[in-house]
Amino acid sequence: MPILAIDHREMVVEGDALFRTCYPRVIMSPRTNPLPEGFSASSPGWDDADAVAGLIAACILVDGGEDSSCTTTEELLDDWHDVDLATEAVVVSAPDGRIAGYGDVVNGAYVVVTVYGYVHPEYRGRGVGAYLLAWGEDRTQDRISQAPEDARVVVQHYVSASNESTRRLLEGAGYAPSSRVYTMAIDLGEAPPPPEWPEGLRVRTFVSGHDERAAHEAVEDAFRDVWGRPYSPYERFVKMTEHEVFDPSLWLLAWDGPEIAGLILCKLVAGQGWVDVVGVRRPWRGRGLALLRHAFDEYHRRGVKRVCLSVDAESVTGAPRLYSRAGMHVTNSYVVYQREQRPGVDISVRPASG
Repeated sequence: MPILAIDHREMVVEGDALFRTCYPRVIMSPRTNPLPEGFSASSPGWDDADAVAGLIAACILVDGGEDSSCTTTEELLDDWHDVDLATEAVVVSAPDGRIAGYGDVVNGAYVVVTVYGYVHPEYRGRGVGAYLLAWGEDRTQDRISQAPEDARVVVQHYVSASNESTRRLLEGAGYAPSSRVYTMAIDLGEAPPPPEWPEGLRVRTFVSGHDERAAHEAVEDAFRDVWGRPYSPYERFVKMTEHEVFDPSLWLLAWDGPEIAGLILCKLVAGQGWVDVVGVRRPWRGRGLALLRHAFDEYHRRGVKRVCLSVDAESVTGAPRLYSRAGMHVTNSYVVYQREQRPGVDISVRPASG
């Protein structure tokens, strides 16, 4: 599955020096990596969502993922609210008219550009993956002037850990593995254990028009010491509240007096739960289990049977262990590959908070 990535677009990744290996740089471009004869590329339309979602699900299954239930048309359409389909996405059509490949890009302050790419299993080995890789690099280069001056710019891909052919493709193009990411899930057949809140903390749901600034500041502070995550502006955060699936009653804020100690931002898509953000600020670290259990309890009350999330496998806060304690299990494993597009100051690494 060339350049396979998971669906979730608020991924937090952290580095591990053990993965940082130097590979020779190879210039990729759609001009030097054209599509196979008879294949064509174009921007996707909203009516392509079913076919693209099916393609992603097929990729996950063939590459050893436990299941693809967290990839649905509704989830893809929710992701597309943050993508300019005309300029930031591409579909590759086979000679028979079927969609053989798909890719899109997500900018992290234009300094960490993530390319999500997929090739249908029936069309692999024909050069579609190399084309998508080059397409993503071209999109990164086209926008490099929008990155802060003197900032280092990298392009990255999420690849199924079992997908050796795509890993070789990326390594041959000068990419190096930098971290690992899991998708995890929990099945809520039975009622989850009730949350146990530390003394002094109170929980309430998000209030639209009132909590945006405080919630944004809490998210940014909670992830301040996370490698590879540049500052996300307030305007981008607010866009999350404009999605059709946004439900303020699934955004839970844990308060300690006048401050947000932690928060969990969830959504419900096609009857399935997805946790977009779990963030606990440094003075209150170690109390995220209560947030998760509170959210799971709410999902169970609504009759939701399955909840998914994605997490950095080497999280400095030990998040995968926490999620396992909450009853979640790993469904898919990915390697994050990066390559520097422009040298400079790495603003994706921010100093730890007090």
